[in-house]
Amino acid sequence: MNPEIQILKSPEEFEHIRKEWNTLTDHCVYPNVFLRAEWLLVWWKWFGSKLGTFYVLIVRNQGQLIGGLPLFREQNGTLKFLGFDGVTCPEYLGLVVKTEYLEQTAQELTQFLIRQKNWTQFYFEDYALEDTGTSRFVEILKQQLPSWERAGEGRYHIPLPESYEAYLMTRGQNNRYKKRKELKKAIDEYHAHLVEPEISEIEPCFSELRRLGIASLEHKTLPPLAREDFSALVYDLIVELLPRKEFRIFMLYYGDKPAAFKLGFVYAGKFYDYLTGFDPKLPGRTGNIVIHFILMQLIEEGFREFDFLRGLEDYKTHWTEHLRQTQTIIVFRCYGFHYYKTKLVENILKPIWRKFKNFRCKLCS
Repeated sequence: MNPEIQILKSPEEFEHIRKEWNTLTDHCVYPNVFLRAEWLLVWWKWFGSKLGTFYVLIVRNQGQLIGGLPLFREQNGTLKFLGFDGVTCPEYLGLVVKTEYLEQTAQELTQFLIRQKNWTQFYFEDYALEDTGTSRFVEILKQQLPSWERAGEGRYHIPLPESYEAYLMTRGQNNRYKKRKELKKAIDEYHAHLVEPEISEIEPCFSELRRLGIASLEHKTLPPLAREDFSALVYDLIVELLPRKEFRIFMLYYGDKPAAFKLGFVYAGKFYDYLTGFDPKLPGRTGNIVIHFILMQLIEEGFREFDFLRGLEDYKTHWTEHLRQTQTIIVFRCYGFHYYKTKLVENILKPIWRKFKNFRCKLCS
């Protein structure tokens, strides 16, 4: 019997299969927190309905949920994964499927999408190449439909050993010396310590988080936490996931003064570093110091990985050299306007613009 594919057209329909979806996600080819129902539904509440229509595809085999694609469709017919809007920093989005059903599900979904007439292009934004489920699905799509692709930005992550000292030994001698000195000074001179607030303390704590998040990015036009919708998204994630210990808030204090914070998801032995902020007026590199304390805490609790998520900022290279490779691919229904426009913009216009900006920078210097 061929698998049955169904389109869920509203978050309410998706809510009905939340438990079933999460069970599938926990046992899928590439399980990660951004494929779980909690992230997808909270994101849709604050961002999705402004961007397009709900379009989640689920695959059943004799009634059993064996696969899914959590998508939304923009008005111009572009398909994107739930969670992608360029602001909320989605990560590792892709096909949800068990290994034993991968080939069958990928083939069936490909044929289903080919038959559908209501989309023009399908974005796979920075999916992890080690995600064999999404990689295989993309491979099958590319065999039958036109596509454009480029290397993704990558994700720095730290494999966590059995002790913090063992981690430090993976750093170069000079790097190791600076880290020990920085941590000692923070404790001895600034009385630095880590606090994890409880859910009952969220109201006063959240105002401090926003203040630090905005203060650390004052040089930017609009720090994410200055946006009401993004701030509301983060608050809802905290309220929903913190009591279940699927979300952590780490607050660094200098004495009794808030100095920095990190918010992150907890899933399958990994900590996903979602959001950070610090007080730039305080001494020492508070953004670095909070990482020291968090790594020590996570290692003590037996975590396997600290994932920095999106962004190739230089400071991350002082903590790790491990980079998870990603790929961005756009699949098109046909060799039409959208395909040739993408080729023109990405392969010709953008490289010319980058060369022009570099030339102008050289002239200015």
